[in-house]
Amino acid sequence: MTALDTPPLPDDDRDTELESPPASRRPIVLATVAGFVLGGCVLGLLWGLSGQRTGANVDAAAACAAFARVGRIPDTTGGIDAAQFIRMSDDAVHRVTGATELAKAAATFDGTYQPLAKALDTVNKMVLSSRFDNRDQQAAVVQVEQLCARG
Repeated sequence: MTALDTPPLPDDDRDTELESPPASRRPIVLATVAGFVLGGCVLGLLWGLSGQRTGANVDAAAACAAFARVGRIPDTTGGIDAAQFIRMSDDAVHRVTGATELAKAAATFDGTYQPLAKALDTVNKMVLSSRFDNRDQQAAVVQVEQLCARG
């Protein structure tokens, strides 16, 4: 090994008091991270608050549209033999169930849709049981129609 191949030895004679220590980047990094976190929280909050009311309106409108596509729900409360209405078609039953779930979603974000959700839940129970002779449940059908007509 020659003198050119060996690394230089540390110079112990240097005056270390004259050199300033390297500046710490920790405050800059912390400030940057805090800014990103705070900005993300503010944007998330604004995004979440802006969509709740609008989403509830859209869900309620979709619930009413799905219920309108069900068609006529049998009513056997007026002395009509309940046996002549065995059950509704599968697609109508699914639409009532879907309308119920959409109304529940709307009521979760906006309490003004709670009556619609409760009335549709009552109608859904009637449709699933295929018992159309209960006056209270038939009144819920009328209530849903009235609530949906109001918009």
